[in-house]
Amino acid sequence: MKYCPECGADYPEAVAACPRCRVLLTAEPPPGEESGTPVVVHRVPDAAAGALLCGMLEHHGLRAVLRSAMLPGYGSVRRDWGTSAWGEILAPAVEAAEARALIADYLQAIERGGNVRDEDVEGSAPD
Repeated sequence: MKYCPECGADYPEAVAACPRCRVLLTAEPPPGEESGTPVVVHRVPDAAAGALLCGMLEHHGLRAVLRSAMLPGYGSVRRDWGTSAWGEILAPAVEAAEARALIADYLQAIERGGNVRDEDVEGSAPD
């Protein structure tokens, strides 16, 4: 078995790279969730929305990474043609549920209209 170091998926020995993440597979399985293996918590339509949501998560003390769906150095060639999203936000697996909840609260506050304040998002004060 071979494993993707980014998403943790396992593949047969004949596969050399993860078709989703486009990275070389390793013989070592990825560490468990308690180590903070990154998982996708939200897909974003553009870079501005991704940067905004990552900033909001970081404001709340969560680690977040914005990953474009485009292959670096190849212009508009997509990493994954199975999605129309510009990219995705990744967070450590142990923080994923909290990150998803904060993003949902934030997006609901925007749908209600008006300015979104820190108080509008549950748990706004960083611990």
